[in-house]
Amino acid sequence: MVQASGMIRREYDMKCKVLQHLESKGEKTYKIDKTRAVVKDLHSRIRVAILRIDSISKRIEELRDNELQPQLEELIEGLIRMWEVMFECHKLQFQIMSAAYINSHARMVTNSELRRQITSYLEGELHYLSSSFSKWIGAQKSYLAAINGWLYKCVSLKQKTSKKRRPQRPLLSYGPPPIYVTCEIWLEKLGELPIQDVLDSIKSLAGETARFLPRQEKNQGKGSKNPHMKYWNAHIRSESSDNLLRDDPPEDWDSGFDRFRASFLEFVAHLSNFAGSSVKMYTELRQAIQNAKNYYYHRSNSQAQDGQWNSQSQDDNSKSQSQASNSENKKP
Repeated sequence: MVQASGMIRREYDMKCKVLQHLESKGEKTYKIDKTRAVVKDLHSRIRVAILRIDSISKRIEELRDNELQPQLEELIEGLIRMWEVMFECHKLQFQIMSAAYINSHARMVTNSELRRQITSYLEGELHYLSSSFSKWIGAQKSYLAAINGWLYKCVSLKQKTSKKRRPQRPLLSYGPPPIYVTCEIWLEKLGELPIQDVLDSIKSLAGETARFLPRQEKNQGKGSKNPHMKYWNAHIRSESSDNLLRDDPPEDWDSGFDRFRASFLEFVAHLSNFAGSSVKMYTELRQAIQNAKNYYYHRSNSQAQDGQWNSQSQDDNSKSQSQASNSENKKP
């Protein structure tokens, strides 16, 4: 629609120049009238296109402000509730694991087939968790970037790009509709979360887990699409886990198990920290959205009132001029 109207506008400008040229040269009347008729037709088509574009723009604004923005706010509220629950869970897990780490004297048995299989399963699960976590964060960023890109197609701004930084968004300083603030700040705050800390802790825990496996088994399953499914079988589910913990193991397994527990505790601590940071981030985002809405609607109301005042002033001036003119006409 916009591209077609642009083509009509260019043709209209060209015909206007042709008409001016014909009139300046004093060409025959029928040529001038024919060209003028074409110009009028193009002008009418431009007006129709403008009205249609204006109608479409209003519909887009309605979808943007009355449908998409409330859905994003609803999603944010749901994420706040989710991360509040996750934070409490991970915090409790960390407290339990800390107490168990200090007070536990249990040790691993070295010749248990069940231990070996569960260790393999755990390593696969950790690799799968790392991949899933990265994809989940990436999906959120892609989703917001797609919406943000669509929103900025509705405005025309010259942005200075840099190789080291993301393009600046000067629109935010103009008090735009709240959805621009929602997506832009959301994207920015996602990048501030301690994502890499979680990934590093998973990698470290997977490395400590792999120490308990034979060398050949360490390299298996890492290329599998679903490594967590490869190591779990009916034998593991049916066999009792009582044989996993025993006393008096060899010294190397003893120290390895201590490193594993320390790494696992660090992993849970990073999960708790990430959940707490997420609660804080989404709470701040919610407040930023509310501030943007208050500013935007206050500015819109002020502009509407200014417009009414200017219109009233123009009407008053017109009436005053009309009355003055009538008074002058009544004078002898």
